Amino acid sequence: MEQIDQLTDWTFHYQYINRVRRTKKQKQRFLSTLVTDIAKVRQDIRVIEYKQNKQYVSSNVYIGDVVSADRIICTYYDTPLRHLGPYYLFDRLKQRKGTLRLIIVSTLIYLLVGLAATLLYTKNGTSPFDLRQFSTWAVILCYGIYFVLFSKLTKGLSSRKNKVRNTSSILAILSLIMDLNDKKTAFAFIDEGCFGDTGLDFLKETCKPSAQLYYLDCVGGNEDLHFVGHQITEKEKQRFITHKGSEQQVNYIFCAQASETEQGMSYYLEKSSLNQVEIDQEKLTKISDYFNH
Repeated sequence: MEQIDQLTDWTFHYQYINRVRRTKKQKQRFLSTLVTDIAKVRQDIRVIEYKQNKQYVSSNVYIGDVVSADRIICTYYDTPLRHLGPYYLFDRLKQRKGTLRLIIVSTLIYLLVGLAATLLYTKNGTSPFDLRQFSTWAVILCYGIYFVLFSKLTKGLSSRKNKVRNTSSILAILSLIMDLNDKKTAFAFIDEGCFGDTGLDFLKETCKPSAQLYYLDCVGGNEDLHFVGHQITEKEKQRFITHKGSEQQVNYIFCAQASETEQGMSYYLEKSSLNQVEIDQEKLTKISDYFNH
């Protein structure tokens, strides 16, 4: 009963209170909550900072001994930007294009709205531009707000419908942390997973070369669970749709649609899947069953 209550509490924390994790302040708030929650069940937690560039410091969270662990179950915790079209797993170029298209389209629309409002004001404005008048300061305030929002828009907007990508994977790992008490298994929450592999590469540099990494992404979707790995056993075949991977150390577990292309297999999630109202709990149960047996 206590475990069920704990999982319910975590679900509320990360689906609603800390659902957006993009800015430095948002990530710090998330990390503080995450460490506090995990500390209720385990004490072997480390927050490791690494510099991505001179202006920004990223942080990975490790639970257990990642240096000597035989397997490490991990996922990214940062929030993706809104984009046009599906989410393409393993295809950074397509994903970047979808994000840029939305930024360009929304920016142009916003500029047109601002231009129209300016023309309307200059055409119908009857009072002179006098700083002693309230109406003048109201116009200045409106323009100030307009350009603040414009600045945010050009940088991209954070996705707020992120229960599938990637809160579901965070909850799956938190559940495993409660269930697994294996010294040879460690866990990692990785920063900047939406924009590259810097956090994952940093983890790979930390662990031993023979360690197997299991990277979770969108595991709470309604689509089938897939497993991409270099070594596939009967255990994976019984639980997932399996695909041979090229990486020897990293195995990927995710929900997605799959299609064959000229470049190979393509994995993607449509907007309707990404915007799911609820996480598919059956998928989280399958993940738990896989790692507990």
